[in-house]
Amino acid sequence: MPGSVSEFPKARRSQKSNRQARWPLSRLRILQMLLLLGGLAIMGRLYYLQIFKGQELTHKAEVQRQQSKLLIHRGAITDRHGLPLAIDTTRYDVYVHPQLIKASVDEAAETLAAIAHLDKEKVKNQLVAGYPVITLARHLGREEVDELQALNWTGIDIHPRAFRHYPEGKLAAHVLGYVNMDTHGQGGVEQVGEETLKNTGNMHKQQLDGHGHPIMLSADSTPVKEITPPLGRQIELTIDNYLQHLAEKELGAMCAHSHALRGTVIMTNPQSGEILAWANYPSYDPNEYSKYANQVRKNWSMVDVYEPGSTFKVLTVASALDLGTIRPDSTFVDNGSLQVGNRTIHNHEKGGHGAIDLLHLFIHSSNIAAAQVALTMTPQQFHKKLREFGIGQPTKIELSAESAGLLLDHKYWRPIDSAATGFGQGAVAVTPLQLVSAVGAVANGGTWVAPHIIRRVYDPKTGVTEKWTEPNRRNVISKETAQTISYLLAENIAGGTQMAGQVPGYRVAGKTGTAQKSISGGRGYVAGATVASFIGYLPAEAPQLLCLVVVDSPQTDGRWGNTIAGPVFNSICMEAARYLGVPPSKNVTIGGKTSAGQASLPPSVKYAGELANLATKEAADKLAKPKVESGSRGQ
Repeated sequence: MPGSVSEFPKARRSQKSNRQARWPLSRLRILQMLLLLGGLAIMGRLYYLQIFKGQELTHKAEVQRQQSKLLIHRGAITDRHGLPLAIDTTRYDVYVHPQLIKASVDEAAETLAAIAHLDKEKVKNQLVAGYPVITLARHLGREEVDELQALNWTGIDIHPRAFRHYPEGKLAAHVLGYVNMDTHGQGGVEQVGEETLKNTGNMHKQQLDGHGHPIMLSADSTPVKEITPPLGRQIELTIDNYLQHLAEKELGAMCAHSHALRGTVIMTNPQSGEILAWANYPSYDPNEYSKYANQVRKNWSMVDVYEPGSTFKVLTVASALDLGTIRPDSTFVDNGSLQVGNRTIHNHEKGGHGAIDLLHLFIHSSNIAAAQVALTMTPQQFHKKLREFGIGQPTKIELSAESAGLLLDHKYWRPIDSAATGFGQGAVAVTPLQLVSAVGAVANGGTWVAPHIIRRVYDPKTGVTEKWTEPNRRNVISKETAQTISYLLAENIAGGTQMAGQVPGYRVAGKTGTAQKSISGGRGYVAGATVASFIGYLPAEAPQLLCLVVVDSPQTDGRWGNTIAGPVFNSICMEAARYLGVPPSKNVTIGGKTSAGQASLPPSVKYAGELANLATKEAADKLAKPKVESGSRGQ
């Protein structure tokens, strides 16, 4: 028993020592787990940086080592024939250290001013101002620099830099954009093509350290020294230099003559969606962009919206025909006004035209008939069809800041909205670019083609094309409907008395528009202000050219689309058709006279012998029951 008593404390000490021994083991296990997790985290991070992000980080490192003193020229932007519209040249910035100049102040001022074409007194004041370094001149040419180097003076630093030059001046300025002082593209193709124009490919570039000193590389990777600066990829536009000059000349002349606020001409090939000319008035010189206000540099024809007026009737009739809510032989009663709810729609001119068919809807530009056509469709049907035409959404052209236009959700349409939208007011406002692409679908047999301004991207060294533009396409209306509309629009020009669309030798399908100008940021319309327009394509039987002319707020010639926009269209398309070699129409009707037989009516168009029948009149009277305060003018 005594022995057992003495052993009890020993047992307790043994258990205590065992517990104390297990705690360090637990901590060791925890530490091992933490180290394992830490190792896995490091391995994961290394995998992420070296494998997943390796190529990107390597490129960034190369850029940091290359760009500090490497002169790179942006690729050129050319027209479709390779004629340069924007090119990079090397210019030189000159800095002077006055304290290091050995010549007297008067001699230095006189010599430097003569070479740099500066005022002598201004240069002298800079030299004696006490600054350690002065900027003598920027963007000097090679000849001036050669003269400075021939002086062999100390204290003169000459730094080459890329300089963007636009040899055609204002030509296509809104399409091209410009390059700012930081050599960044602003607006137009210069902005959206920034990375492409600076992309020099996989060429080796000299590696520099933080001080700009070359980094010695292995022999197999030592770059070959280039004599000329590396050149980025070149962008070829769809624009034709000659047609662009033509469009800008004719538009500028009319806008100046009519004292218009602004204007635009957009000419396309409706089959390919290529924009052959895109002129805006007023224009600016991208060589001296800082002298112009932002409002002038903005490409308003794809940014700002306007109510298109009667040119929109093309889409209204096409939508209703394709949906089957009207037929090619449908007729409507135009009494000069139409009451819709508590609003009244009026024609652009007093009085009505009685019972008229679709052809005379276009000839008389009847707001009343167009409203009745629109009211045959439900708001949902009309809205959906307009969306298919591209109204209310951007065309996604390769330029920045394009507007989506305005198209009110059909859920909020009242009957007056449907009626007024039928003649280009109401729930809709478009950009000129949207209207061109929408009517282009009619000209192209019912297929909408995305408009585009970039034709291809290619390597200037090899000439190999790296990217051709393939525009999106979608079917909007049937080919039969498109043919019917083209026939109606061609007969509208041939049988009417208007001057717009009269291009000798060609049947032109087209429509005028003279829309009231809405108050910016408010309700209602500006008194006496109009937006005159004309859109047409030729030859009507096989369109190869489509042209829209819009003149905002003209002050002369009646302010009509016919008298303002029409002559511009005629002059441009007559010369463009000759220049492009577009075959003339076989059957041409001008001024109501047919030169080689009347063009045959498409099979789908079978007009009734009489304009009105009882059923049609009853339908028209029913529509007339439901009064739009004035409408768009139609001429």
